[in-house]
Amino acid sequence: MNSIILKFKIYCKIFTLVFLFFSVGHLYAQQKANSLHQLNMLLINTVMDDLFTPPVASRIYVYPNIAFYQCIIYQDSTYPSLVGKLTDLNSLPAPSINTTIDYSISAVVSFSIVAQSLVGSEYKFEDWRNHYIDSLRTISNEDLLKSSIDFGQRIADSIIAWARKDNYIESKGMMRNVLSDTLGSWQPTPNDYASGLEPNWFTLRPMTLQSCSQFSPERKLVYSSSKKSDFYKNVLEVYSISKKIDSLQRAVALYWDDNPNISVQEGHLTYFVHKISPGGHWLMIARQACIQNNVSFVKTSFAYTLSAISIYDAFISCWDEKYKTNLIRPVTVINQLIDDKWEPLIQTPPFPEFTSGHAVISNAAATVLTTIFGDSFSFTDSTEIPFGKTPRTYKSFYEASEESSWSRVYGGIHYPETARISIQQGKQIGNYVIQFFFKNGIPKK
Repeated sequence: MNSIILKFKIYCKIFTLVFLFFSVGHLYAQQKANSLHQLNMLLINTVMDDLFTPPVASRIYVYPNIAFYQCIIYQDSTYPSLVGKLTDLNSLPAPSINTTIDYSISAVVSFSIVAQSLVGSEYKFEDWRNHYIDSLRTISNEDLLKSSIDFGQRIADSIIAWARKDNYIESKGMMRNVLSDTLGSWQPTPNDYASGLEPNWFTLRPMTLQSCSQFSPERKLVYSSSKKSDFYKNVLEVYSISKKIDSLQRAVALYWDDNPNISVQEGHLTYFVHKISPGGHWLMIARQACIQNNVSFVKTSFAYTLSAISIYDAFISCWDEKYKTNLIRPVTVINQLIDDKWEPLIQTPPFPEFTSGHAVISNAAATVLTTIFGDSFSFTDSTEIPFGKTPRTYKSFYEASEESSWSRVYGGIHYPETARISIQQGKQIGNYVIQFFFKNGIPKK
């Protein structure tokens, strides 16, 4: 576990050095832009260290990026404020008219303070912020530095107060998932047979959605033990794929596994391997797109923020569907009806099957990134290098999200029809997020 996280941290540091090396000539400006990449990489690292689940990780990713964005847009009026648009975000402090502020400093301070309030390892962001501020004292006017820090603190305080009213804390005190004895309902799965993860996530306040069920798919996959049913055909297809899986399908399944907490049993020993979450993977893709396109500082924040918002709302929508339909996982039904010794290629996560979290959040994020960077943006995803995976190249964000969606079928943990339905659900959410903010198109700068 520690070696994997260490590799990821080393990878992030190497990336930062390479980025700065190629920024010679515009060093100070690029250092400013790079601060946001560093903060998001630190956030992703900390989420892994602190063992947060994928839905909780999506919440941790979104609030700091919103805080950063709300500071940095004062550098470019092309980009609109999210105040009055995101649910219950009715006001934020405004900068004093007679005060000079460096909004990039404010944004960094605000991100780090909000992140610090959400994670367990708070010291990481306090240490990072202190080092950052100390590095500016030789190049910034002391009064300017103070006013910039103060404004970032004020924005952070307001975002933290807003976050505390999203029902997250209250959801932790609600009733845990109760298993149903209805035929075809979800049951805990190997290796851990853990109880259902975050069954009350649908109670959290969305960012843009009118309700958590707004994008509940009209088409459902309904359990049936009849060998003539669509459901049984889907079960057989999962079983058949696993029996004749080729090297590409295996590589895809393992590449997109993104299970933050896999249990491994070796004899009497059980240990856990921690990896990046699905939401974190897509924020890393957003980072790669910003750097490859050499976009402005504000547009970089815009890309991170809209991606994080779409991922957060996608988790709420998906988790609402999961616990309402409460559909049985392939490993359970295959063991019951077809082959009691069968095991999926990757470990089944502890929550109901329909819809697919990977497919919904990947396609929501891909839709946002496609709108920002274009539908033919090719890139090489190197996110999984620290976890021993070879980088994969894609012709578009949608090609990557499609592969991510089907990886769960190849891995034996989702049905093919679930993947198809979930892809559409994710795209609907992504399109909704874009249209929610930009009915006449997004800023080009």
